[in-house]
Amino acid sequence: MKFNKIKPKNIDRKFLIVLGLILIFGLFVLFSASFIVGAKKFNDPNYYLKEQLLKGILLGVIGFIIFSRVSLEFLKKYSFLFLIFSIGLLILVFLPNLGFSHSGSTRWLSLGPITFQPGEILKLSFLIYLASWLHSRQEDIKGFNGGLLPFLIIIGIVGVLLLMQPNVGTFSVIAISAAATYFVAGGKLSHLFIMGLVGAVALSAFIFLKPYAAQRFKVFLNPQEDVSGSAYQINQALTSIGIGGVTGIGINNNIVSPYLPETIGDSIFAVLGEKLGLLGTSSSIVLYLLFAVFGYKIAIKSPDYFSKLLATGITTWIVAQSFVNMASISGLVPLTGVPLPFMSYGSSGLVVSLMGAGIIANISRYYD
Repeated sequence: MKFNKIKPKNIDRKFLIVLGLILIFGLFVLFSASFIVGAKKFNDPNYYLKEQLLKGILLGVIGFIIFSRVSLEFLKKYSFLFLIFSIGLLILVFLPNLGFSHSGSTRWLSLGPITFQPGEILKLSFLIYLASWLHSRQEDIKGFNGGLLPFLIIIGIVGVLLLMQPNVGTFSVIAISAAATYFVAGGKLSHLFIMGLVGAVALSAFIFLKPYAAQRFKVFLNPQEDVSGSAYQINQALTSIGIGGVTGIGINNNIVSPYLPETIGDSIFAVLGEKLGLLGTSSSIVLYLLFAVFGYKIAIKSPDYFSKLLATGITTWIVAQSFVNMASISGLVPLTGVPLPFMSYGSSGLVVSLMGAGIIANISRYYD
């Protein structure tokens, strides 16, 4: 179906409201988590909040507006070029003087005054390409040679590049989103089982070959073994969440959160638990669940196959990443290093996530 034959309507208001609430809630939590760090490092308690507003929210809203209006036919037509471009950026992080490391991972690319994570861009470009590719193979998707095998090859290429950084968290989110999109496209349950088996084997091999990954898995199994070393972050996070109780210690109070590694990044959910307690963490979970409800509703009501797959993939990406982050900080899965969408500090993830949300909003303009 050609979208230029359908008269667009207004963006789904409920989806917009939920997205707005998550952003406002995220800024509120970020300020609470960052004002001590900002005061110590930059003599400005509002430093990180201002950075997030200017480089994250402002650019992200611009990206949201653009992608909520861009032609979906354009995205489908040039999806392969978008993917190649983002893979090219991903490769550049391995070049001297361009890519740089943080906490043992080479995920950041520095181009003049601009620093960003190409892996964040890859999430969106990959899902756009995957929706386009599955759209072109509707008749072959249930087959092995025409469906599952090329799908695994595509995932494998992306996986190798991400695991070389290493960036297990981003690859896990992409794999989950891709599997959900493949299933909605008509993939067999047996194929999903094969994907899971291949993924388990690949993950086991990665843990065996990479000492840092093995250490993270060991910490997950026994977080009390090295509380002042490799298990420090998860123990501090669990303590922070536990101290918060039901209602939290208050937005202006701090006990454990100032000593949390990645306080304003991966660990921001623990800060939320300390300051606002179970009420705060439950509220954030409800907001992400509502994002899922309205995102999947838009996917179900989409007017064509491509937009249905694209809305499914992007919604799954945001929601899966949210729950992977919250589960890892709560000790339910190994620490992954993925940020909490729309809440963690960082412009790359926030801008690209808002672009993805813009595409979902775009699709909502055409549903029945």
